Amino acid sequence: MPPDDLSQKLKEIQDKMSEALHYSIDSISALREEERERLFEVRNRKEELLRELNEVIVAADKAESEYRRSREELLFASRSGNEKREKDAYERAMHLMKIRGAFEEREKLLARQRDDLAREERRIEKLLARSEEMGNRFRVALNLLTMSLEGDTGNAASGTESGLLAGMLLAERESISLARDLHDGPIQKFASVGLMIDLSKEFLDRGDFTRAGEELSRTRAHLADALGEVRSFLFQLNPSGLKDGLHTPLGRLASQVRSFSGCDVRFTLEGRADVLSLQVRTAVFKIVQQAVMNAVRGGKAKFVRIMIGIGADVLRAKVVDDGVGFDVDKERELAEERGAWGLVNMEERARMIGGGVSIMSEPGRGTTVLLEVPLSKKV
Repeated sequence: MPPDDLSQKLKEIQDKMSEALHYSIDSISALREEERERLFEVRNRKEELLRELNEVIVAADKAESEYRRSREELLFASRSGNEKREKDAYERAMHLMKIRGAFEEREKLLARQRDDLAREERRIEKLLARSEEMGNRFRVALNLLTMSLEGDTGNAASGTESGLLAGMLLAERESISLARDLHDGPIQKFASVGLMIDLSKEFLDRGDFTRAGEELSRTRAHLADALGEVRSFLFQLNPSGLKDGLHTPLGRLASQVRSFSGCDVRFTLEGRADVLSLQVRTAVFKIVQQAVMNAVRGGKAKFVRIMIGIGADVLRAKVVDDGVGFDVDKERELAEERGAWGLVNMEERARMIGGGVSIMSEPGRGTTVLLEVPLSKKV
């Protein structure tokens, strides 16, 4: 087939695939919008149901107390020998027993509805997470497809496109991980704060100021934890101090990790980090940060040591922890299935600055992450 005809054919295939991918992305976006609206409705209904359930529980407790008093009155009436008094006491006790039973049935019904809504909420959240990941993959495929299909643009252009694609894939994976971490962390905590405030209001309405105060104290502590996690996420997204070197952001990383996990994080830095380009500094810090977070969250480490040395020709960074360790090859194989991209992201960042990452770990023996980046006058 003549080159021009082949080029035209490839262009037609590219256009059709691009159209299909655009349609898929639009369809997923529409589905996500519908599910977000449904999730909003489910959460609103769940909050209303929880408030009603709390009210019913309070009313049921009151009915139970009144029923017990009526039983005591019936006992006294039966001992008094007054038939009318005994009859009235019996009828009152039966009436209160029916009321108590009605509240108990209502409580069971509301509890079942609450559980159903909680399951529906989890289902929608899982669907949204999966659709977000699918949409990201479609967008990556679309961006890759729209790159030039011609192979005669030269090695420089090819290298640029390869670097662009690597950066794009890295950004997509990190956006997925960030969305998941935000949902599992601060968002859940903020949702819990809302329920704790509702419970505090119930105590206040009942005049139980002691328990209301205790609940508000717990709410404040919960909110402080959530805000701390949000600040940590912001620091991960945009580490401060990198423009001046690595000492300040490493110190802040160590401090934050110690505050939320209790892990003893220490670091040493030899050489001048300020002579490195901002791109290299950022990549090195992000790799170290990922290694530390992996050690704390997945490895359950109690001690982490960061050692960075910057020489004339090479930069070496080592992160050593005393965590539970893991099978490196197995975890790398399962990364895509689990959506856990920590190891892959570290390796990708190292390649983007011309370096490499070695990860050594065994179950029960901790983990060592070694980064090496050749340096030149252009760093």
